Amino acid sequence: MIPAIARDLTFEAFIDVEDGNELNEYELVDGRLVLMPEPDDWHEEILEFLSFMFELQYRRMKLRYSVRKWNALMIDNTRGRRPDVAVIDRPATRWDDRRPGIRSVPRMIVEIASGNWSTDLVEKQEEYEALQVTEFWIVDYRGQIPAKYCQRGKGKKVIVLTLADGVYRKAEYVAGETVPCLTFPELELTVEQILAAEEA
Repeated sequence: MIPAIARDLTFEAFIDVEDGNELNEYELVDGRLVLMPEPDDWHEEILEFLSFMFELQYRRMKLRYSVRKWNALMIDNTRGRRPDVAVIDRPATRWDDRRPGIRSVPRMIVEIASGNWSTDLVEKQEEYEALQVTEFWIVDYRGQIPAKYCQRGKGKKVIVLTLADGVYRKAEYVAGETVPCLTFPELELTVEQILAAEEA
């Protein structure tokens, strides 16, 4: 159950939190629980589509990767996020690390922008950059991120951040364009395919 008193939680305590409602998901920000917004159907379809496409790629290429959805990612001892999709290295054996949550640095993270898009664009971008996550996508499927935060104006798009000398470089892809994938170079998905959650 959620702790009855207001106190700072560690990541270890956070991953064991339950509030009796299986629909509620939380992130840990500076030791405090933050309730995540409930995703809509479109959000979930994009999540499932991308996780499926990533899994097809790593299996076809025989890479020792794994795709995680909404798993708790340890940022540090008082912060934990739940990325929509994270591509991680699979442990050498199933017994290497049986603790719950993601404790390694993911190769790739995808966040599908909801009502809390500013968290994805600012806080999570800073945290994932500090962790040195090589590739970070933000799927603005409703085109809700304000123009002042966009290089190519407001509208539906996929924002791709990739590390260069330890710092994120940002690119935006809109309708009619293919989104390059550093983690899976042979994956060629258009913005339309991602937003429609359909391969063709």
